[in-house]
Order: sequence, then structure tokens, then C-alpha cells
Amino acid sequence: MRFLLDTSAAIILRDSVSEADRRLTELASIPALSIITQIELEGGVVAEPLLAAKRRMLLDAMLLQFPVLDFDADCAAAYREIVEARGYSRPKVVDRMVAATALRYGLTVVTANARDFRDVPGLALEVWPSA
Repeated sequence: MRFLLDTSAAIILRDSVSEADRRLTELASIPALSIITQIELEGGVVAEPLLAAKRRMLLDAMLLQFPVLDFDADCAAAYREIVEARGYSRPKVVDRMVAATALRYGLTVVTANARDFRDVPGLALEVWPSA
């Protein structure tokens, strides 16, 4: 495990089977999800009632395929280091929690929204274009 999917990357994998296969092959490693990403994806299941059943099925399949990493005290310490270096930003809390998880586990964040993570010191990024 060398990669951590953020929500934007997880959505790409959830919504496009052919794109998912291609991108996972490029990673050459089973990526992980942060519990924070799982929480965001759970919200997305119910956000659009007409898609809820399909999204529930797809998310359940993802949760069987990818390990989910907890946000623990070491992640909180990594988060503290991020906000000490860059300042507190309420809109960036979730992204910085994902970044902190990656830093704690020594993983590269896979994202389609690099701007959300570029200011995090020491964070490795793999940027995917939006599908």
C-alpha cells in the first residue's frame, strides 16, 4: 500500500469502471481510503436520492476492495503540524485530515483536486485529471 485516495479520486473510481481499471493498473498497488474519505462518500450516497441505491452498492464494493485507515492520535498530531505550518482554515479541515492520514502512514495522496493539498508541507501527491 503506497497510495491514499482522496474523495475526488475515489469518486472517479466509483463512477467509472473502465477508468477505475486503467488508473488502478497505473498505480500498481492497492490504494487505501481514509475513514475521512469514507465519511464523505457516505454523505454522497444519500445526497442524490435517485442515485442512492447505485451509490450504496458501489461504495460497499469499494469498502471491500480497499483498506480503510483510521484517523488516530498520530494522525491528529500530523494535522496539528499542518495547521501550525499553514494556519487553521475551516474549509480545509477535511482535506487536511486526509493529508494528515497520508503523512502519518507515509502514503501518497491520489487526488483530482491538487489545489486542496498543495500547501501541505511534505505531502506527496499523485494528480489525476477529472474523468
